[in-house]
Amino acid sequence: MFKILYAMEREVMPEDFVDDLVFAEGEYEMMLFETPVCIEVDGELRSCAPHTGIIFEPGQRIHYFSQKGELIYSWIRFDCDEPLFVDGYVPFGVPIFCVNYDYFLVYWHMVACENYWHRASEEFCISNLMQIIFHWFHDYAFPTESSRHQNVLEKLRGEIYAHPEYDWCLDNMAKQVNMSTRSLQKLYKDYAHVSCIAEVIRSRMTRAKMLLARTNHDIAEISGQCGYRNVEHFCRQFKNHEKCSPGNYRKRHHVER
Repeated sequence: MFKILYAMEREVMPEDFVDDLVFAEGEYEMMLFETPVCIEVDGELRSCAPHTGIIFEPGQRIHYFSQKGELIYSWIRFDCDEPLFVDGYVPFGVPIFCVNYDYFLVYWHMVACENYWHRASEEFCISNLMQIIFHWFHDYAFPTESSRHQNVLEKLRGEIYAHPEYDWCLDNMAKQVNMSTRSLQKLYKDYAHVSCIAEVIRSRMTRAKMLLARTNHDIAEISGQCGYRNVEHFCRQFKNHEKCSPGNYRKRHHVER
């Protein structure tokens, strides 16, 4: 679970601004710099280009300042108990160049908005947005041989999440990206750190949770909209993935409209 403490987008600080502190227990912070910045890394100052990101863990020293002129950056301070992200999935205190900066910044904007609005769906939305941000940080920090296929794989991932109802078998996915199933499985695992089929299940669970929380559709209808031909199979997979039945999930998260 993520608890957002502060979320600021494109904050502007004067040229003489310096941040030099140690965060308290339970406080993580991630930053995305729009302008050139100097960041202390392992006791040495490092000049970093615009579009550099960094994540600090609790108790870690933070020291940075603008290289020249105003400092423009977005930052999110948060608490997190999700082991995937706190146990080495992303490097802490290491500057990371963010290639698709403008696109990446959109997710930060959405986190800031959700944290400001405090809607009933806030926890669900922020959790998913923060997971996307962390996955992207990981991909930027640990590029793989699949990088040259990134555009194709990103498009496939987008299609999977946009249309979880499609018949996403390996053969169909491989034909869509003009690869063999073996190549696709390897490259996709390198790129996304999950298998193609696991990604399909995630997309379907994401759609299912949204429909359970935001609509009054019955379970059978939601099952079909998420790509399942058999409602019993949907219920089993949902329970395995979410540790509760679709009905119980709806009782806890449904938002009256």
